[in-house]
Amino acid sequence: MSPRTQSLWLARTPPLPKADVLRGAHEADVVVIGAGVCGASAALTLAEAGVDVVWLEAGRVASEATGRNAGFILQGTAERYDRAVAIMGRSRARTIHALSVENHRRMAETVRRHGIECGYRQLGSIQLAGTPHEEDELRTSAAWLVEDGFEAEIWSREQLPESLAGNGFRMAVHLPGDGELDPVQFVRGVAAAAQRAGARLHEGSPVTHLDAPAPGDVTATTADGSVRAQLAVVCTNARAGQLVGFCADKVDPVRGQMLSTTPAPVGVFPVPVYADHGYDYWRQLTDGRIVLGGWRNLDPSAEVGHQDMLHNDIQDRMMGFLRSFPALEGIRVEHRWSGTMAFSRDGLPMVGPAPGVPGAVLGVGFTGHGFGFAWRSGEALARLVLEGSDPLVEVLSPSRLR
Repeated sequence: MSPRTQSLWLARTPPLPKADVLRGAHEADVVVIGAGVCGASAALTLAEAGVDVVWLEAGRVASEATGRNAGFILQGTAERYDRAVAIMGRSRARTIHALSVENHRRMAETVRRHGIECGYRQLGSIQLAGTPHEEDELRTSAAWLVEDGFEAEIWSREQLPESLAGNGFRMAVHLPGDGELDPVQFVRGVAAAAQRAGARLHEGSPVTHLDAPAPGDVTATTADGSVRAQLAVVCTNARAGQLVGFCADKVDPVRGQMLSTTPAPVGVFPVPVYADHGYDYWRQLTDGRIVLGGWRNLDPSAEVGHQDMLHNDIQDRMMGFLRSFPALEGIRVEHRWSGTMAFSRDGLPMVGPAPGVPGAVLGVGFTGHGFGFAWRSGEALARLVLEGSDPLVEVLSPSRLR
């Protein structure tokens, strides 16, 4: 078997002190399955509320999609706002957009409250237009966002960073509320806080079977142990179908390509960039390194499945794009990696009770925007356990996809 690719974030962030593999029979109030951003949010919220939590992760904390993305905290869905309105209607699009804004606010509060060093910044992002048609779409999106109470500013060519204007781009929409961080440092910081609050984390413990016929009668089984609990919180995203049959035809594994470079002159890209309807995205770190991902639309049929693998043609096109900027002459690739996302049938997360599995709740299907929704989703699952309801679950319940 070929070695796994390693993201910049995973390469530069020391893992937590290794949590033991689950061995033997254990009992808990709740078993949380998956240690990405959604699972981390749920585990922390439950542990801080005094719930006895056993937290299971197949690999290491933040080692899958959570640690293999670009570290954007973007508002909204994978679709631009005009398209989201066309798909789901103005009222629902506004409600879901507001949830993503709330998600960012709560993440920022968590960073501050726990003193997590993760390079968090809130400089906004830009949605970049590459064609006249995209320009029209972005102008409509910006106008509707402002009408619906959100912040959005149209940037003319004169307001764009020199690097973008010089490469022929003519306009963008700036969303000042967006942010960025190191995703591995953030989630591992949360995991440490959850452990301090009492969560019992076990890494290297993939769940092979989940039996959850009713609340109060839940068993999660691993190769070397088991956990009996009152409820299971399933946050395995692209692998949800392996434990919960309902998800098998509702969530598709979609691979994304990423790379990072040697340092370039600071300020070439002062804010994160989202382009070509979200297929292309990049940001520059404070040390000058550029993190770039996307271009999946060049070969969508090949970029599916759970396998961690590089698509060399896409990787070459990505690097060729960066080298088209004069200011980036001489940069080299330091890291190349891939990550598997979970695309839901309607492009929205599935958060709430698992249909057909009464003893489980789900936080999966984030469709490439996990850092836009997954934190608030994990909190919603915790509130569902603690209080029986949460407004987010009413909007994103998996039962909508029956």
